[in-house]
Amino acid sequence: MASEGQPWYAAFPEPTETAPIFKKENLLRLFQTLGDVLEAGMLLIDLRRNDYEGGTVRGSLNIPAQSFYMNMGTLYRLCKGDGVNVITRVLFYCGSSGGRATRCAGWFTQYVAQRAADDGPQVPGSQPEPHVFVLEGGIKGWMAGGDAYTRFVHGYNPSHWQQSAPGNDATKRTIETSVDATDLAAEGDAGAASTIEKERGEEMETGAAV
Repeated sequence: MASEGQPWYAAFPEPTETAPIFKKENLLRLFQTLGDVLEAGMLLIDLRRNDYEGGTVRGSLNIPAQSFYMNMGTLYRLCKGDGVNVITRVLFYCGSSGGRATRCAGWFTQYVAQRAADDGPQVPGSQPEPHVFVLEGGIKGWMAGGDAYTRFVHGYNPSHWQQSAPGNDATKRTIETSVDATDLAAEGDAGAASTIEKERGEEMETGAAV
């Protein structure tokens, strides 16, 4: 467990692998062609926790990044399925896929490689190991694609994304929903992260909960 004041990922080893990017246009084409990408052996993992709002890409499984490291084994078993229905591709995303997604995808890439090494060479007819990717742009990039993309979103709330658009007070909304500043900083939103930390400190002094 990370010490007080440290980011959540400080409790875990740094990933040594980097998963490739999966273009959002390619995922959109799969949705448009198949409707259900899970039927094609693709699983989407939404890693958001406190910012899990506004909708999620259709069929995504929500596993918060903060608990992902302890659940990799279970995800791997889900990918292997029953020997007939298996997951061959796993796509990770978070807010912008710049922090949590790259980290967790790196961990899972390592985990899959280690399991494959432990099991030895594949024999004909054996189940393939899942390929790991990071979804380009994360949920923000997906929503920014417009109607063609949002039609493949469960729980789509357009007002949420309008509030998050540039020029609006997204930072205030983010603070009110308790998004971790470390998550924002890891995804490049340093300004919002700094504001959150400042207001968090002020509220701690006054005894208010964040």
